Amino acid sequence: MKKVGALILLLVMSSMLFIPPVKAGTYYSKLSTVGLKLGGVLKFGDYEIKFRDVTSTWDKVMIDIYQGGTLVKSLTLQEGEQGYYPSQDDAKIIVKISGIWEDKGVVYITVSTPMKILEEKLVLSEGSSYTLPSLFPKYTFKVVDIPEDDKVKVKVTYPDGTSVYKVLDKTTPIQVSYKVSSELTQSPVVVVELVEAKKNDEAVVNIYVPGLFFTNPQVINPGEEKEEQPVEETQIVQSVYEGILYVGENLIVEYNNTVYKVNLVSVGYYSRFKLLDSSGNLIEEFTIREGTGYTLTKAPIRVEIPPNGVDLTYNRTYIKVYTPVGGVAKPIIREAKVTAELSVSEKSLLLGGDELIVFIKIKNVGKGNAFQVKVMAPVPNNFELRSGIGAWILSRLEPFSEMPVLVYTLKPKAVGTYTLGPVVVEYYDEAGKKVTIKSNVIEKITVYSTPQIKLKAAGFSNSSWSNYIKTKENSTVKLRFTVSATGTSPEYEFIKNAKLIVNLGGFLDGKEEISLGTIKAGEEKVVDAQYLVLKQGVYPVSVTLKYQDPLGNWHIINYPNVVLIDSIPPKVKVLVKTETKVIEKLPSPEELPRVIEGVLKQQSNPAPLALKIQNVTAKFIPPKKEPNYKLIATILGVLVVVLGLVAVGTGYYMTKYKEELRKLQAKKKKPRPGGLPKKSGDDKEVEEIKVVQ
Repeated sequence: MKKVGALILLLVMSSMLFIPPVKAGTYYSKLSTVGLKLGGVLKFGDYEIKFRDVTSTWDKVMIDIYQGGTLVKSLTLQEGEQGYYPSQDDAKIIVKISGIWEDKGVVYITVSTPMKILEEKLVLSEGSSYTLPSLFPKYTFKVVDIPEDDKVKVKVTYPDGTSVYKVLDKTTPIQVSYKVSSELTQSPVVVVELVEAKKNDEAVVNIYVPGLFFTNPQVINPGEEKEEQPVEETQIVQSVYEGILYVGENLIVEYNNTVYKVNLVSVGYYSRFKLLDSSGNLIEEFTIREGTGYTLTKAPIRVEIPPNGVDLTYNRTYIKVYTPVGGVAKPIIREAKVTAELSVSEKSLLLGGDELIVFIKIKNVGKGNAFQVKVMAPVPNNFELRSGIGAWILSRLEPFSEMPVLVYTLKPKAVGTYTLGPVVVEYYDEAGKKVTIKSNVIEKITVYSTPQIKLKAAGFSNSSWSNYIKTKENSTVKLRFTVSATGTSPEYEFIKNAKLIVNLGGFLDGKEEISLGTIKAGEEKVVDAQYLVLKQGVYPVSVTLKYQDPLGNWHIINYPNVVLIDSIPPKVKVLVKTETKVIEKLPSPEELPRVIEGVLKQQSNPAPLALKIQNVTAKFIPPKKEPNYKLIATILGVLVVVLGLVAVGTGYYMTKYKEELRKLQAKKKKPRPGGLPKKSGDDKEVEEIKVVQ
C-alpha cells in the first residue's frame, strides 16, 4: 500500500503545471503523464513512443521512439531516469519514466521538450500588448500597469477569449498551459520572463515557446481499439493563415498528416468556397457572409471573412483560417509585376537657368508582393543631380499598389541633345527570386543656350565710317549696324526674330525697326539704313535690340549713344573783308583752348577726340626732366673758382693802372722848356678811372 500511495503522489506531482528550469532562462514544456501497457504507444504529431519491453524484475523498461514510422531511438531506463532524442546536448524529445506499476503491468511516462526563445528583449510600454504569431495559439499579453520597478501587472487573454490578470517579476515568470486534447494538456506553451521594468514606463521581456507541440496526442494500448477522437470546435484556435485569397486559388492546409485545399469559388456579400482533398476531390462546399465565419463539418478547419474584407475590384477577399494546434498552411507564392514609368517636365531647356524635373512612377500590378524594391534614377552625361537622391528603397510593395511619385531635378552643364533613362528597378518576389525591370526611355531632350551678343554702330561721314557724323540740317546720313553672336554650337546657340529699334527722337526721319531674323553662334549680320536730319543740333543715337531665345522667351538689350550726329553749322572760321584782301581769321592762341573745350563738351564720348588732341600737343611740350643736382653742384663750384680768379686779376690790374696813372700825372706837372702857356683846364685832375666790367 505504501508503494501504491507513493506512486499516486508521484503521478499527481508530475501532472502539475510546473517546469523545472535547468538553468536561468531554460524552460521545458511537457505533456501530461500517461500510462502505457507493454506494447502500448503514445502518438502525437509525426512521432510515436512505444513501451517495447521490460526486464523480468520490472526494474528497467525499453522505450522505442519512431518518427514517420521509422525507429529513430531506443532507450533503456529505470524509474526516475530520462532519455533524450536525438541526444542530450541537442534534445528535441525527453522521455522520463515517472513510475513502474508491476501489479497492473503499466509504465507511466512523461514526455517533454525544451523551449526556445521567440522574442528576446521585447519592449512593451504601459497599455501596449503582444499576440503570438499565427503559427501558435492566439494568446495575448497586455501590460496593464507597472506600479514599481521590476514589477508588472499583465492581462493574459486565452484563445477562447477568457482572460486573467497576473503579476510578473524577475523571480516569477508567467507560464500558460494549453489543452491539446480532451484529456491531455501541454504545459507551458508560453513563458513570459521579465528582464527589467521601469515604473510607469515600460517593461522588457523574453518570450519562450516549445520547440515541439504535442498535437492530437493519442494513447493506444494492446486490446484497446484505436478511436479517432473528433476535434471539438473549441480546439480550433490556432491561426494558420491571415491574408488574401484570389478567386480560383487554393490554400493548402495540413493537419494531422492530412492535406486539405480551401478553394475560393467567387466573392461577394456571400463568398463561396470548396474544401478539396489532396487529389482535388470535393469534400465540402460552404458559403461565408462578409464579417462572419464558418467551421467545416468534415475537417478541423474554420474560415472567417472579416468586415470589409471582400475586394470586388480584384476578385479577392481577406480570410482567416484556423486549425487545432499543429496545423499549418502552406504559403501561396504569387508573382509580383512591378512597372516603372519615366516622365519629365519638359524636353527643351535653356542652359544656365532651367532645370529638368524628372518623375518616376512605380506600380505593382501583380498579385504577389515585391520586397526590397530598389529604384535607381538615371542621370545623363553633362547633367548634374540637383535635388532628390539617386536611389530609393522600399521594403515592401503590395499587390495592386504604387509608390509615391519619385521626383528629382537635373541641371544641364552643356548644350546638346540627350537621352534620359531607363529607370532600373530591382526587387525580390515572394519566392525570394531577384527580378530586374527597366522603364521607358525619353529621347531628344535638347539643351539650348543664348550666345553673347555684340553690337557695333557707325555713320558714313567724310568718305569714312565713324561714330561721329558731321552733317547739316535736311541732309541724309547713312548708319550701319553690325550684330554678332559669340559661341561654338550654332545648332544650339542662337537668337531668333531679332530686330533693332532705332530711337529717332524727333531728330531723324527714317526706318525705326530693322529686322535681323535669326543669328547663330559665330554669325554676324550687317544692316544699313538712310535717315534724314530734321533739325540743327547734336543728337546721340540710341538703339534697342529685341530678340527671342531658342525657347521663345523675349529679351531686350539697350545700347545708348552708339553714334553722335552733329548738324550745327561751323562757327570757328570768320571772314573779314578789307579794301584790298580777305583775311581768314583763326582763333588766337589765347582763344584756342576755350574753343577746344567747347567742342569736347558737345561730344557724347569725348575721350577719342581728346586723345587725338593730346597726341598732337604732346609733340610741342618739352620733356620734363629731373634736375641733376650733382652736375649743378659741379658747375657752381667751377663758377666760384672762376669768379675768384677774375676778382684777383681785376684787383691786380686796377692797382697797376692806378700806379701808372699817378706816374703820368707827375710827369705832366714838370715844366717843359718853351712851349705855349699853360691852360687853366689842365689843372683838373682825373679823379678816377672806371673799369667797365
